Amino acid sequence: MPEEKIYRVIDANVNRAREGLRVVEEVTRFILEKPQFTACLKEIRHNITDILRGVPAKKFLFSRNSQDDVGRGLYQPSEGRRDGYRDIIRANMVRSQEALRALEEFSKVIDSHIGEKFKVLRFRLYSLEKEVEESLVRRDKSQFIREWKVYLILDKRLIGGEDPIEIVKTVAAGGVTAIQWRDKRDGPQESIKVISQLQRCKELKNMSVIVNDRVDLALASGAAGVHLGQDDLPLPEARKLLGEKIIGVSTHSKEEALKAEGEGADYISLGPIFPTQTKEDTGPPLGVKKIEEIKKAVEIPLITIGGINRANIEEVVAAGADVVAVASAILKAQDITVATKELISRFKKTS
Repeated sequence: MPEEKIYRVIDANVNRAREGLRVVEEVTRFILEKPQFTACLKEIRHNITDILRGVPAKKFLFSRNSQDDVGRGLYQPSEGRRDGYRDIIRANMVRSQEALRALEEFSKVIDSHIGEKFKVLRFRLYSLEKEVEESLVRRDKSQFIREWKVYLILDKRLIGGEDPIEIVKTVAAGGVTAIQWRDKRDGPQESIKVISQLQRCKELKNMSVIVNDRVDLALASGAAGVHLGQDDLPLPEARKLLGEKIIGVSTHSKEEALKAEGEGADYISLGPIFPTQTKEDTGPPLGVKKIEEIKKAVEIPLITIGGINRANIEEVVAAGADVVAVASAILKAQDITVATKELISRFKKTS
């Protein structure tokens, strides 16, 4: 194979790889605003040039013949469409990875050690692509959770003999889109029955059902996720079982909040903010200032809980709560739908 042809292939794929990386770099910098990804992409882009630094640049320039490239006529119409920035990331990651594979093979003709260096970069890019995608999944879940606004704790003890399905229909009519099923007394069979009914109810197709404490029930019932306390199954183990389902964690301090975020929680709940009789052994009230402290410390959604009602919800939201969890404020109201609408209205007024 003529030497000029080899340099032409290498030149084309260096440009292709660097161009693809630069596109992804721009997305992570200006859209995702993730400096760690931007820095890594920039480093890989520069490494491509550094690997070939010992080869005279004129060999690549003199071999270039863009006008007569037969590949220019092979453009596919589908390449002209992009469905948002995620599609841009995927397309350009693939473009760069394929180019690095070509560089790995063709540079071996010049120097086998160069080929190995391109191989290392290619596998590094595979790992980075996974990290970026995981970050996008977390970002999407965070946006989804923040849309809940008011999150109902459906406590079996509070509703007594009332039908939980009818209660959820009522709060759904008021605007609630997420509930947490909490049953500390009955066996798992009852919980699975209730959660499964909620999942099948056509009127509740947009309702996210989170199970309190029990990872096994979340799996068995097909719930949207689980909420873990500090003494429940460790979050990393729960994640292995639940995959991308939502996992929230109860926290009471900055240390616990940071730990939960570091382990991959999708949201944290903080409380009790005010005195509450809904749940036993909750500890002393943390107060509104604690919300401000935790909000500054974490990036994932912050759900506040404990004694929140129509009189103080605006104060809580103003302090930084992304979502407000309530139980008695809705379940003990004379008109559940009216109480729900008022809470959501006060939330939106302040947020």
